[in-house]
Amino acid sequence: MAEMADIIAVQCRIAPELTERIVLRHNILRHVSYSQPIGRRALAQCIGISERAVRREEGVLREVGLIMVGPDGIRLSRDGEDILWELGEYVRLLTGTGELEKMLAERFGLEKAVVVSGDSDYDDAVKREIARAGAAMLRDVISDGDVVAVTGGTTMAALAQEAVPMRGVRDLVVVPARGGLGEDVEKQADTVAASLAKKLGGCYRLLNLPDDLGRESAASVREEPRIKQVLDTIKQARVVVHGVGTALEMARRRNLSEAEIAYIQKLGAVGESFGFYFNSTGEVVYTTSSLGLRLADLSSVPTVICVGGGASKARALSAVLRNGFSHIVVTDEGAAREI
Repeated sequence: MAEMADIIAVQCRIAPELTERIVLRHNILRHVSYSQPIGRRALAQCIGISERAVRREEGVLREVGLIMVGPDGIRLSRDGEDILWELGEYVRLLTGTGELEKMLAERFGLEKAVVVSGDSDYDDAVKREIARAGAAMLRDVISDGDVVAVTGGTTMAALAQEAVPMRGVRDLVVVPARGGLGEDVEKQADTVAASLAKKLGGCYRLLNLPDDLGRESAASVREEPRIKQVLDTIKQARVVVHGVGTALEMARRRNLSEAEIAYIQKLGAVGESFGFYFNSTGEVVYTTSSLGLRLADLSSVPTVICVGGGASKARALSAVLRNGFSHIVVTDEGAAREI
């Protein structure tokens, strides 16, 4: 890898225009993969270049067999799908995201950091690539008999969609890490757990409970036999995959009152995960009552993967990572550079 980095460094100095062209073509393939079939005009708007430039690059990519152009628009060929992921690794070296990965790992004491190029705040294709990288990382760490716990949210739902079947892994169980929030069914932890289990070829257990139960209600429900069984399974998780939200975003998703939101902001909360609100130094300043995994439980989980990106979430991501319970982060260039 060091030799490859040296070669790329020389390439960037002697032929910077080649680097730009490779990054552009990777961006085109990424957007086509996300939106196919897609027309030239829509593709040009997504990437921010002219239709003439798209037509020029389209001709080259079609000639080498990476895309197909039909009446309904542009699609990736099988070769295009295969090369997209490999090219992504090369582009990471070209754009210097490898250095960002090293910086994040060192700053937050992580086992590994993965940074995909781009900023998901402005590019939906980057969101998909974060999800794909998160799914690949999850695939790498799963073993026979594992219990995998996942949170809800847009990023986790996308990760479940990007997961691929696990051949040779037996007795895999996927569970929601927490109860559900009052939001779209597709983004709730139960739905994400079921979807991910089906993709991985495992089974799932569901809570079918909201995450905002009061303390008394939560204590009562926790003793119900079926719920207790699921909670016991959740506590056995060996892999946890979670997203990150800004404090304000998550407070509103949890339907907290304006007074509660003002109080949380006064406490200096900038990020949220697992119902815990963190300030910029990673300290927990506010907690919501809910069922499922707690911070204390995470200390005994061998692998905790944090997935989320976008420059707008940089402070939230930094706050959560500073708390130290995550071992791996998968994010994007926008968040990493902002941090």
